[in-house]
Amino acid sequence: MSFRRKTHISSIFVVSNLIRTFPNYFSFMNNIYLSIAIIVAAMSFIALIRTNQLRKKDLKVLNEIKKAKDALSKSVLYHGKSDIPNYMFFMQRLMKVDRKFSRFHVSLIKLGRTPVFDSIEGNIDSLSELFKDISKACQPFALALHDSEYLVMAFVTHDTDSSQQEAQSKQLEILDKLPKQVWVNNTQVPIDYAISSMSLTGQSSLYGIDKVQRRLTFSMKFALESENGAFNHNEKLYQAEMYRKHVLLKLMNSISFNPDDFYLVFQPMFKTSNLDQPKRYEALVRWRNTKNVGPKMFMPMIQDKPELQSELTRIVVNQVYSMLKIKLDAQEKLKPIHLNISVAMLENEQLLDYLKKVIRDTPSLAAFITFEITEGSDLNLSANAQNTLRKMSNLGFSFAIDDFGKSTSDTEILNSRYFNSVKIDKAYISDVQSKSDQAPKLDAIVKLAKASKKTVIVEGIENRHQYEYVKRFPNIYLQGYYASVPLTMNEFLSNEAA
Repeated sequence: MSFRRKTHISSIFVVSNLIRTFPNYFSFMNNIYLSIAIIVAAMSFIALIRTNQLRKKDLKVLNEIKKAKDALSKSVLYHGKSDIPNYMFFMQRLMKVDRKFSRFHVSLIKLGRTPVFDSIEGNIDSLSELFKDISKACQPFALALHDSEYLVMAFVTHDTDSSQQEAQSKQLEILDKLPKQVWVNNTQVPIDYAISSMSLTGQSSLYGIDKVQRRLTFSMKFALESENGAFNHNEKLYQAEMYRKHVLLKLMNSISFNPDDFYLVFQPMFKTSNLDQPKRYEALVRWRNTKNVGPKMFMPMIQDKPELQSELTRIVVNQVYSMLKIKLDAQEKLKPIHLNISVAMLENEQLLDYLKKVIRDTPSLAAFITFEITEGSDLNLSANAQNTLRKMSNLGFSFAIDDFGKSTSDTEILNSRYFNSVKIDKAYISDVQSKSDQAPKLDAIVKLAKASKKTVIVEGIENRHQYEYVKRFPNIYLQGYYASVPLTMNEFLSNEAA
């Protein structure tokens, strides 16, 4: 048998075997595919169940997050658990308005000129009811409870032009609609209001939470002082107050940390018979500052601040004493120096203790220092003040009454043994502007003071007619720009050394 034939027979044999094997192979493969399909189906089913479980869990988490977010939002935008919006809610609502063509009329309303509610928590039901009544009566665009004493209210219009008169009319309209009674602790009580308002556009530089709040708060003090309880914001007045506070802060810094920022000028006092040779001087404090603020502005700022008054007085006393000590060491003739103090500084012995330390080495210098006490409209010396005067007098210091004639207790003051001299308020000479002018009140005061054997000083001599008028009084002193402007320290020392 040939090789080719043998090969053909072998091929036929292989093919026949394969044909017999294929059915078994396909059956095997089908079983594998079925198993895989079952596994895939099982896995898909498991994945579906797991997905549903995760979805339910995620939904639960999302719901919890939403609840937490709502709770946080409520705590931020509302008062506690109540439905009363707070100031954040109020401003958030305004911020969402299209500001470009809008005008806002915003008001701060005080719930009772005398507070009616002591807290929000203790009056939540009453405040909630009042809030609803005001919202219904006034129908503002936004309304919120700032705290237990104040509401904030806003109206929004698309009229960008508004007059002061319209703003004031809006205030009175709001006041008229506010409830006149409120429930407090199950009792209905009357309630009045004060309202401060401002109108501004959304493009205004004043637009903003902090800026609006500061201005309304500032204006509220004027509303409380007004007869009808209403005040519309005045930006010029507000800026003036901000400037005053800025200057006061600088002043406090200088007094507390930079005493060298202050220096003295000396205004001479003359006998009426001789304007060539000063007999006394008044030490006037000046302040070095970038705003060039003078004493007429900065001194009133500390009138109600005794600590600052005390510190500034110490600075002045120290400079006066140092100047007198220099002249004493140079064996120059000394003349009395006047300086101002307030009555409040006599109420305790802090000034006295300081003066004792200052003059400890040269106690004789006390005889050349006269403290001028501002009389004002009503100078009353308490027992403590009189005790301080007595002790300071025993140290050698002298005292004068400044602005004499303004008080209702002139006679009583003149009878005090602690005051050696009186300085008559310049208002009594200011009427003399010509040769024919008379000042009968000045005449009477000079006569009264001289009868009490006090040294008399007339201040405010600004022209020749006033000088000629006071020349008629023998043996009195005068002070004013007609006689001399205040002298610098160098001018004063040179003048006295001549």
